[in-house]
Amino acid sequence: MEKKPVYAAEVRSISLILLHVCTQRHHVLPDIKGALDKLGNCPFASLMATIIVFVGVGVFCGTLYRALQIIIINVMEGLFQFSVSWLSVVQIVFIVIGVVMALFSIVLLVFGFLATGATRQNVYSGKRCIMGGRVSAGFFMAMSFLLNLVWLVILGVATIPVFLYVMLGSICNTEVYGNNFKTVKYCFKLSHYGIYRNSTYPLLGVAPPGKDELCNPTELRLLCDNFAEAGPLFCTALAGAACIIIGMIFYMTILSSNYTRIKISKELTDYRNAVDMEEIDLHSNGRGIMDHSYDKSSFR
Repeated sequence: MEKKPVYAAEVRSISLILLHVCTQRHHVLPDIKGALDKLGNCPFASLMATIIVFVGVGVFCGTLYRALQIIIINVMEGLFQFSVSWLSVVQIVFIVIGVVMALFSIVLLVFGFLATGATRQNVYSGKRCIMGGRVSAGFFMAMSFLLNLVWLVILGVATIPVFLYVMLGSICNTEVYGNNFKTVKYCFKLSHYGIYRNSTYPLLGVAPPGKDELCNPTELRLLCDNFAEAGPLFCTALAGAACIIIGMIFYMTILSSNYTRIKISKELTDYRNAVDMEEIDLHSNGRGIMDHSYDKSSFR
């Protein structure tokens, strides 16, 4: 069997390809290292907590606003023909609290960037900067704790319409949807749930407008349809409030960790500087030995 000849041009081309790969490897590794350093400066925990809070705020504000619009406009003003002013106030207050929560989460995310990786070493290097970072972390932890308590109260309040939705859904399925349209004899009274027109009307001695009960089958079916539309929205708003509480718990954990890291950042910086100086001295002494330019008396 004859052996195939090996051409010098092919060997040369293969050598050039291998040389090119080896030289490119030294250019690619610093780029990868720089990218990893940049990723190390990203506060992934704070970013995840911010995403959870933003999702919770968006779901809570959007669903709660729509659900209260159905109750205020379609049910109270459309069917019972009177308005409940405090429901509109509650609607606005909850939206404002949600917007404030979103802005506060942005501030915490910025603080997370400042207290992570090499950024922490550059920002919190001096004694005053470290003290300011510790005070800021403590202040944000206290604010997160207070806001978490506020959202726990909101979560408790948000469970009330969910329970009402379950009860009213059972009533509608049994008394309205479960009977023939002409045989419905049920009357829905607001006084059974502690809602009175007199308490919502500002003028004393004057009969308030509207009505306290619904007995017409058509109106009862419209009432149940509105409850069926608003109920899932209240349940979704409850889930959004729970997401916000989970995000705030994450924030408190992250802030306590950042407080400790900022506290020891000066010691770590001094230690790294000492290690770097020691490596520089060892490197310089090694070069002196190789060049035979060292002083022999320094090793005695």
